[in-house]
Amino acid sequence: MKAVKSYSTLCKTALWEAKHEPYYRTDFGAAYLGDARQLLASLPEKSVSLVITSPPFALRTKKNYGNPDAEHYGDWFRPFAREVQRVLKDDGSFVIEIGGAWTPRQPTRSLYQYELLIDLVRTLGYHLAQEFFWFNPAKMPGPAQWVTIDRIRCTDAVSTIWWETVVSRLVRHLSTS
Repeated sequence: MKAVKSYSTLCKTALWEAKHEPYYRTDFGAAYLGDARQLLASLPEKSVSLVITSPPFALRTKKNYGNPDAEHYGDWFRPFAREVQRVLKDDGSFVIEIGGAWTPRQPTRSLYQYELLIDLVRTLGYHLAQEFFWFNPAKMPGPAQWVTIDRIRCTDAVSTIWWETVVSRLVRHLSTS
């Protein structure tokens, strides 16, 4: 238990020194609101149990918050995933909620999110622990041309959630516990 307390103390100290205040706090820990890249950079190695993110999707239309395009999505996301990997404890998890996108000017789906998953596994050594599908019937129908006008496609009402781990570190951790 001392190791957990020291990790907790290290995280609190690192975040406090970087002037990051918790968005809210409970007896189980704290949640921080901000640019995850800056928050993670201020944390020590192997100090976080869980990172949950819903990054900007590679949508066809550019948004004010700067969503990357599908072609460069992996290059954009990889530095963040490396930083997550650095701060994850041996038994830590990385959960990504990511929606799909349409191929520009075609009634077909982009594969960018699957390419990202394969890249995280093959390039960075993550392992897919499990996948979940979030059904969101409130999503707007789109693209309108194919869903509501031509009616050749259905509303995209599902987002993928991937639960990733660094299995080699988890196996070592479990074998020494």
